[in-house]
Amino acid sequence: MLERAERIVHGASRWVLDRVDPQWVDYVASNTMTDINRRLNRFIWTYDLQAQVVRVVDEAPGVKTFELRPNQLWRGMTPGQHVEVLLPVDGPDAQPLRRHYSATALPRGRFSITVKRLPEGRGSAWMHEHLRPGSLLRLNAAQGSFVHRDQSRVLYLCAGSGITPCHSMVDSLLACPAGERPDLQVIAQFRHSGDVIFKDALRRWARAGIKVDTALSGTPEAGHAPRLDADQLKLLCPDIRQRDIYLCGPDGFMTQAMAHLQALGVDLTRVHTERFTVPDTVARPAAGFSVEGTEVVFKHLNRRITLTAADQNKTLLQAGRDHGLDLEAGCCQGMCGTCKLTVHEGEVSGNTLGRAVYLCTAYPASRTVVLGG
Repeated sequence: MLERAERIVHGASRWVLDRVDPQWVDYVASNTMTDINRRLNRFIWTYDLQAQVVRVVDEAPGVKTFELRPNQLWRGMTPGQHVEVLLPVDGPDAQPLRRHYSATALPRGRFSITVKRLPEGRGSAWMHEHLRPGSLLRLNAAQGSFVHRDQSRVLYLCAGSGITPCHSMVDSLLACPAGERPDLQVIAQFRHSGDVIFKDALRRWARAGIKVDTALSGTPEAGHAPRLDADQLKLLCPDIRQRDIYLCGPDGFMTQAMAHLQALGVDLTRVHTERFTVPDTVARPAAGFSVEGTEVVFKHLNRRITLTAADQNKTLLQAGRDHGLDLEAGCCQGMCGTCKLTVHEGEVSGNTLGRAVYLCTAYPASRTVVLGG
């Protein structure tokens, strides 16, 4: 009886949010907030940003896509951005486990996240085992700078679940009028053919005229390129040096891909990166380097700071904020990319990927460091 009542309430909530402007729903809910209403419908009468699971899709072995309907507090997203979900892994009264997942925008204000179950991943295991249609999930607003920036020629280079933000961007760009659509190419690597995610989308993109290639890092199979290296990348994308590249995947793949791109002479300032796992290595300051007197230039803010002895062992994010700069950050673990900038001059230690630097887990390592967008 209780489950049936909850299904009715959840269905009614989706009906309202699909048809009524969320700002009106927010206005009504906030002005009629009572303990009774909150008990009757904790999805709409709430101060928390939440999403309701609408559908669960098995994409590949160990990979599920969760279609979500956020409540009226959701303010939308830009394709390529990610959301932070708060998972009650240790119970509703314990501190939630926070995980970041790239989101794919869907019609009617919905979005989806694709989650690969990791062998030791508490968060991914909990989601695979507990989330089903009707489940509620707390989250935070969409964030991240891994978004299309009006480039005319783009290569999406991804591996595994790293295809998720690329999927969102490609779909949004395909919706553009043909004459305004950039020249797109997709190269996606998976371990085996059975691990390929978004097979229908890959075929749809190819039919729309996008050059799509899949590569396998495991045993070679017909119809797929072998494991990606510099030669394979050049073969699959002869004009790779003329393209902006969006790179996303596991840490090891991204490190190797960056080395291949560098070997091909790609301008690394045109490589845009997104991580979805915490880096394997712990970021540490450069051994024996004194930061006193080091100048750090933030070109995008038109600001310059001079570090003092008090800034020793501070990350670039901490030092910048302590000197009065308004620097954006998200997870502060070197994963989400909110604080990511490009090193234009000088050296840094810690969490870097090519010339990309994650300020929250990186440190100055030369007398002058010039950073920018």
